[in-house]
Formats: sequence, structure tokens, C-alpha cells
Amino acid sequence: MTSSSSVVAEKDETGRIFYTTIGHHSTDIPAKKTARTTAIKAPLQNRLFNAKSFQALGHSISAIFLPAGYPNTVTPDYLHYQMYNDVQEFCSSLSGLLASRGALEGFGVGDASASANQALLLTALKDVCSRFTTIIGAYYFGTSLYPETKTFRFLADVINDTSIVLDTISPYFTTISISTTSPYIPSGSTLQIVALCMSGAMRSLCGLVAGGSKAALTDHFASPMNSKGDVGELNAKSASRSTVVALTGVLLGTLMVPYITTRTSIYTALFFLVFGHLLANYLAVRSVVLRSLNRQRSSILWSTFRNPKADGYSPVLTPGDVSKREIILDIPSRIRDAVSNKVIGHCSLGVSVQYAMTRCNTPHVLKMLQHFQADPYVLFVMEPRSWGRRGPCILASFKEGYKSMDQLRAWLHALEIAAMWSARRMRPSPSPSEIEDMVLSTHETLRKEFIHFMGCMEEAGWNIEEGAMMMGSPGSMIMSPEAKKDA
Repeated sequence: MTSSSSVVAEKDETGRIFYTTIGHHSTDIPAKKTARTTAIKAPLQNRLFNAKSFQALGHSISAIFLPAGYPNTVTPDYLHYQMYNDVQEFCSSLSGLLASRGALEGFGVGDASASANQALLLTALKDVCSRFTTIIGAYYFGTSLYPETKTFRFLADVINDTSIVLDTISPYFTTISISTTSPYIPSGSTLQIVALCMSGAMRSLCGLVAGGSKAALTDHFASPMNSKGDVGELNAKSASRSTVVALTGVLLGTLMVPYITTRTSIYTALFFLVFGHLLANYLAVRSVVLRSLNRQRSSILWSTFRNPKADGYSPVLTPGDVSKREIILDIPSRIRDAVSNKVIGHCSLGVSVQYAMTRCNTPHVLKMLQHFQADPYVLFVMEPRSWGRRGPCILASFKEGYKSMDQLRAWLHALEIAAMWSARRMRPSPSPSEIEDMVLSTHETLRKEFIHFMGCMEEAGWNIEEGAMMMGSPGSMIMSPEAKKDA
């Protein structure tokens, strides 16, 4: 006689399939278990038990340190970035111990002539520098962090390492005394005090830049092609991993730092830790494959699209291909040739017409306003003698009601002008009429190719709706004639 049973198949968020049996299966005649059968099955059962134990342990560790649903809820570059990020966290925790010891010595720890009031005053001075830097840095860099995520993520760690170096070597800046009489001036040298204050300012700037760029990266990791991850959980799991890695570094550092006391050993340890930290950060940033468009990525895509192969086919690179060709530390306003990587021009987006009037002659501004009357943007080409740089310097103004796609179009138009200018080779600088012809001919090129280019990019996996060409909003916009009448 057999009792009824049912097997339910389930799939978890990682795609793993498992089965649950409801009820049990029994027969009238139970199977006889001989001693020989038991002896054969025992080792097999032990091996299966061990395999299941290791599998359960791995699943538990994955659930603690990786986001739910991994790898389906994150982008494919998530794991590579986190591996390099953990390495840099480890190096940073070790070098941070050397920096903390140097900062304490700079505050007067171990100096019999130092007082608590002097240390407190120096701490307050360092804190003031840090807070002012946060305010100023947020104003200047706040709108730049999302468009140039990879650049500022790496730059944040360069700033952080500079702060660590200043803290570590600050005890050796004791040659120039700032005061020997006033009890209210911190003990130590002027150079030492400046180093500690600069260290505090750079550390706060690092926190600001790293925080903004990490938020953009987290949003990228939580946005795979066919699903959507949890940004909050990614942040929590990242903090959990960082805590474990930093704790390991601190525990190891407490065993090593007491033996690193001479100037030579300190400089040697600091060199290797900072080098490892920057190398891990560079590899981490390089491994990120962003699908959004910024100025550098769009330049690479458009230049490749505009230079077809021998068979006439114009390819559009995938996000992975473009990430291998990106320059991590670069000035966003530079226009580069996609083949040689040479700078062929500069372009500033979102400038006012009033500013363009100070850089271009009046007839040129009037002609450009007329030529771009039906477009959501206007380009102005500065006179060659006005900038002293290689290639043209182009200014882009936007009209009221412009969209992110118009920013991309204006940048690509400027890229076409720079490419045509560069093709002149060693010829003299173009005349105003030649510049006007360049603008008009490249405008026609954009009109013919832009829609096809956007369609090819979407097929290649790019997120064309999420553009980050310009840092922030333009300072001013050109109003429509109807709006001017109403005003």
C-alpha cells in the first residue's frame, strides 16, 4: 500500500531550483539492509554530507556579503569591482594606522612640552579646514560626480592617499618654529601645522567626492539589463564587506606597526601600501562598464561610427569595448581623436550668449544665432587668437526647453567641427567664412546621421535615455520669442 505524496519545484531569486516533497512514500515490503550494503553506502553518504555542508556554508557566506539574487540582480562587472575594492580597503586600513600615529604625534602625543590646550586648538583648526573644504567642494564638484563617475572615484583615492602621506610624515616637519612664547599657538612647526590642516581638508574632500561617485556606481550596479536590484541592500552589503576587510587590516596592522618605527621603514611601508591602494583602485574603476553616455564615451562611439571599415560597415562599440578605451583621468571639455587620442579641440557646454560675446566677435555670434534658429542649441567658435590652444574652442548655448539628447547632439556637432579642423593639417588657421562653412557642413552631417546613430547605440546596449553630457544645468538659457514677449 502506497501513501499519497507530492513534489513541488521552486526557483529562488538566484535561479537555483530545489524540490520539496510533501508527504512520504512507503511500500508494504520494506527493503532489507544487509551489513555489506551499509558498508558500501556509508562512505558515499559521508561524501555527500560534506559536499552539502560546504555548499550550505558557501550559500550562507554569499547571503551575508552578496546582494540577494546575485548574480541576476547586479551588473556583470559588480564582482570584479568589489574584489579590487576590497583590496584597496585593506591597503587603506593598514596605511591609515601609520597616518593615525603620525597625526597623534603631530598633535603633541609623546612631546613633554605640548599641552592639551594646544592639541585641542590644533584639532579645532584642522576641523575648521575640513568643514570649509566640504562646503566649497560640494559647490564646485557636486554636479560633476555623476557624469564623470570613474574619474572622480579614482581621484578621491588619490586625494585620500595624499592625506595619509601628509599625516604620516607630519612629525618630521619640525624645523621651522611658529612661536616660542605664546601658549595659545600649537606646538610644532609652521610646516607641520599646515600639513595637518591640509590633510584634514583633503580627507573631507575625499569623503565628499567618494560618496557622490560611489552613489552613482551603486545605482549602476543595481541596474542590470533585464532586472532591477536594491540600491539600499547593495550599500548595506558593501558596508558589511568593508567592515570585515578593514577590521582584518587593523588587526594585522596592530601587529606590524609597532615594528615600523624608523623613517626608512615608515617611508618604505607607506610607498608599497599607497602604490597597492592606487593600483587596486585603478583596476577597480577600469573594470566598471557603464552604459550611460558622457562626453568621452560619446566621442569614442561617434568617431568609430563615422569611420567605417573597408566594407563600408559603420560599427557601434558595445559598453565593454568603450570601457577599455576610456581615459580615467581626463579633462571632460577636451575633444580627442579616437584613433590617436590626441586633443583636437575643446568644448564648453551650457555657456551664456553674454559670455560668448566676450570670446567671439559680434558678426559671428549673430550669424550663429541665425543658423541655429530652428535648433535647441547654438554653437559659437572662438577666434584662434582668443585661446592659444590646439584645435578649435567651441562654446555651446542651449535654448529653453532643451533635452538631454540635445546636449549629446551639440557635443557631437562640436566633435565634427574639431575633426574637420584637425584634417586641415598644417594649413593656416581658417578664416571666419571658412569657420562658418565648417559649422554649416557639420550641421548637415548631424542632421543625416544622428537618428541612425542613436538607433545603433540602443541596439548595442547603450542607455540612450540616460545622458550625462553636461555638469549640472546651464547658467542661462536662450528664451523663445514668445517667452520674451510675455516677459
